[in-house]
Amino acid sequence: MDFVSLNESFSPLQKLTSSPLLLHVHEILSSEDADTKIAINITDKPDLFSLLLVTTNAKENYWNMHIFYMDQVEKHNKEYRYHTFSNNESIHLHNCLSQLFK
Repeated sequence: MDFVSLNESFSPLQKLTSSPLLLHVHEILSSEDADTKIAINITDKPDLFSLLLVTTNAKENYWNMHIFYMDQVEKHNKEYRYHTFSNNESIHLHNCLSQLFK
């Protein structure tokens, strides 16, 4: 996953139509410090939309993963699910899922 500066981050988002989800992403990005680096991964299919936003700031020593998800029904109703995880929470989640899917 390639990280870019906060100023470079909006280009993938410009392709998306305005929605409550997109406003939420912009709120997260607007709250970040200028030193923050981000990575965005978007999957947009008829039956599934997901957006992974990772924010990291070495100066302030944090890393967060934000996951947005919509299935077909949620997409139609302009609703979405959202979860955020810190670095430690992400590691714990990864370990739990690794054990589950052994």
